[in-house]
Amino acid sequence: MLKHFIYFIFILIVSQAAHAQGFVIKSIKDFGAIGNGHANDHKAFVKATAFFNQRGGHGKLLIPKGTYIVGEQDPTALGKKGDAIGLVNCNNLTIEGKAAIIKYKDSLRFGAFVPGTTRPYYTDKPVFTEYAYAVPIGSFITLFNCHDITIKNIQIDGNSKAMILGGKFGDHGYQLGHYGIFINNCTNVTVEGIYIHHMGCDGIQISNQTPQGKATPDQNILLRNSRFEYNARQGLSWVGGSGLKAINCKFNFTGRGRFSTAPASGLDIEAEIGVVQHGIFYNCEFVDNSACGMVADSGESSDMQFNNCLFWGTSSWSMWTTKPNFNFKDCRFYGSIVQCYNAPDEKSATKFLRCSFEDKPYHSKPAFGKYLVEINFKRRVNFDQCTFTANSCKVWWFDGDPGWKDQEKPVMKNAKIILKMTKFPVGDFISVKNCLKEGNSVYEIYYSKNMKYYETGSSNVDLGNNILVWKNPN
Repeated sequence: MLKHFIYFIFILIVSQAAHAQGFVIKSIKDFGAIGNGHANDHKAFVKATAFFNQRGGHGKLLIPKGTYIVGEQDPTALGKKGDAIGLVNCNNLTIEGKAAIIKYKDSLRFGAFVPGTTRPYYTDKPVFTEYAYAVPIGSFITLFNCHDITIKNIQIDGNSKAMILGGKFGDHGYQLGHYGIFINNCTNVTVEGIYIHHMGCDGIQISNQTPQGKATPDQNILLRNSRFEYNARQGLSWVGGSGLKAINCKFNFTGRGRFSTAPASGLDIEAEIGVVQHGIFYNCEFVDNSACGMVADSGESSDMQFNNCLFWGTSSWSMWTTKPNFNFKDCRFYGSIVQCYNAPDEKSATKFLRCSFEDKPYHSKPAFGKYLVEINFKRRVNFDQCTFTANSCKVWWFDGDPGWKDQEKPVMKNAKIILKMTKFPVGDFISVKNCLKEGNSVYEIYYSKNMKYYETGSSNVDLGNNILVWKNPN
């Protein structure tokens, strides 16, 4: 009898384990969502989260066509954030929309508020981080320690224009949680066909740990055919992780909504919880952000590839990096680039291959900067087969140490330089070239030979075969 009982218990445990691992498909409407653009469906997403968390994922959550209102706050406990979907330790799960729109409800509070009240709290302190006053909104999707997750075909509207803003919180602006997607310590995550806009913080943040440092295996995060636009702080913040691909994605118009929070870039690569490495960005856009199109200036990051990407700076630099082995191939830059890595060797140098640089306006907004390229005291930066078109700004500012060895100097090879600047006083300089190696450049000059301009520079290396071609200035 005891053997039969033990056998029964064993079969029950195995059956329950098999049930937990079985793949199920659920609609968000199975959890009570309506999706009519009026009813608040937040609780339905919380119920769906509890269902899939309990079974460890292993399924698909469908979000049918409709507009789903989310966002909940307790007026007596405003500091508590409320993620709509907060998945923990889930595997093999897909969240898929069918022309689905997620919209945060009107009048959610965001910022610093007097504890226990709904009154905004304002302070003159440059940095304010007393969390009793903090009122975040939360994320639509948070993933923690999850694996093999797919999120696709959903629009997430943070509705920042309808928030009730409190005082500022953090070191700049509103440094509080309101993300479209937050990825924390996850592997094999695909985000596809997603449009995230008007969030109070980032469109998406990737915050993966790298326990072995640079030896950490790639975590395989894929962003494809997605847009992250009009968010307040960043389109994408990558603060930790190894192995990210972004294909056909747009990281545009950060800080162009109701408010802006620094850094206010399209992409911020800022290692905070571990190294950031092995990024590939193909056919992506970083356009008209309040600050840099792409910035990488803090923490330990390296080894990035940008292929066929568009950078367009209107109120700040189109690109800013001080990190090793950033490579740009067939990219277009409108508005100044700045910095680059001060490389001790060729491998780690910042490299540009077949890229174009031009001061081209964006919808009547002038491109940012006085020069197409501003690089000071950065060794071994390499430009090969690039085109520089100066319409109204100056061309370059290269400055360096006269004591550099020739192999340490920046290199300009096989360039085409188109000079159309006519707004400068005759006798003005058009570029600064100190400590530059240049060869096989073709200059197309569109101002009269009688208009005398000059370049300043010293300690340069002439690699030969530079050609001046004078064009009709009219």
